[in-house]
Amino acid sequence: MTRVCLLVQDAYGMFSEVHTEGTIWNNQQLEGRSCSLTGVKVLQKATRGRTAGLFSLIDSLWPPAEPLRAPGPYLVCGEENTHLPPPSFCYILTTHPDLGRIDVTEDPISKFYQPPVTRSLRDVLQTVHPGTRCCFYAQVIYQRPQLSSLLLLEQREIWLTVTDVTLQTQGEDDAGLPHTMLVCVTSGCMLAPDVQEALTEAAPHNFLFRDALRDQGWLVCAERTVLLLQKPLLGMDTQTGSYELTGSPRLDELGPNTQVNSICSVQGTVVGVDESTAFSWPTCNLCGNGRLEQNPEDRGALSCRDCSCVVTSPLLRRHLQVFLHCPLCPQSTVKVKLLQASISSLLRSAACEDGTYEVQSILGKEVGLRHCFLQSIATHPAHCITLEEIELLKAGRASVESHRLPRDP
Repeated sequence: MTRVCLLVQDAYGMFSEVHTEGTIWNNQQLEGRSCSLTGVKVLQKATRGRTAGLFSLIDSLWPPAEPLRAPGPYLVCGEENTHLPPPSFCYILTTHPDLGRIDVTEDPISKFYQPPVTRSLRDVLQTVHPGTRCCFYAQVIYQRPQLSSLLLLEQREIWLTVTDVTLQTQGEDDAGLPHTMLVCVTSGCMLAPDVQEALTEAAPHNFLFRDALRDQGWLVCAERTVLLLQKPLLGMDTQTGSYELTGSPRLDELGPNTQVNSICSVQGTVVGVDESTAFSWPTCNLCGNGRLEQNPEDRGALSCRDCSCVVTSPLLRRHLQVFLHCPLCPQSTVKVKLLQASISSLLRSAACEDGTYEVQSILGKEVGLRHCFLQSIATHPAHCITLEEIELLKAGRASVESHRLPRDP
């Protein structure tokens, strides 16, 4: 049975959170409508100190759009609604499984309803204060961890790197703004089936993030945050303010302010190689798997345990981590685990006649801009930044929208 959480407000300004089953309103569109609730009971009285997340959502809807009915708990006679103190408590309600009902009493949208204000990521960074809720459209260009099945979504913290057209096409007045933002999807954020499926695909997707929390350095999707999967647009829609984001996204270069779990572009000069972790292994030239075994009956020929084929021309894969001197981090040791293509490019002129590689021939070589994920920053015994080269999600066409949508229950 689907469980649904509704945030409701009465004419006196009192908020309540209603926990109910998704079948009792018979698929009615409730958001913004005046409704009557029957068969409900109070579970608990919630206060700001105990349920900060709930009150951050209530604060985003305060003050009321219309004057409250007097005498209410928050209204003094003659006081303007713009000067009302925000609620200090609310009630958590639940519906009786057999007697609970939610009925729409009026067709028009209620005057108390406040549709969400959807902002661009640039506006979020410039105008939304930490600890407050915000709504925005964004394209996911990288995800960590990469999830191969829906089962891995359970009890996992997911880090998404997102961007939109306002961060990618910055003007002179946007100096200091990043080109991407970090979004942490906590295990408490309930995800719809289509969103879960999208997060297991190795492809970019566009989401509407509703009521996400602005943190100091990133955005948080926790309880009461809603993610809605958006369809990509085929062009610009001047009526709704929708934009098409095409091409390879621009990343910020690695610097002193780059955060752990974020992605960045890295370039520098090779000053060392981690020889203790350098190794190579053969893989199947048909399926790419490294589960090869020798067949003693066939003169030690290699066979693949996955595709059950004889491997006559195995492909050699390598693991290599290098130390770089980076212009923007001159006082830091920068260690990068390279992808296969970068390793091959770096070793192309360093091979010896016996098939080995000379470390000295690699030192001093330039490594051009690479997309990397920042794994960790250590300060002792030396300042060391550890990164892993990555590939961004391959995009066909993507969109970023800026029009309003109704707030989901």
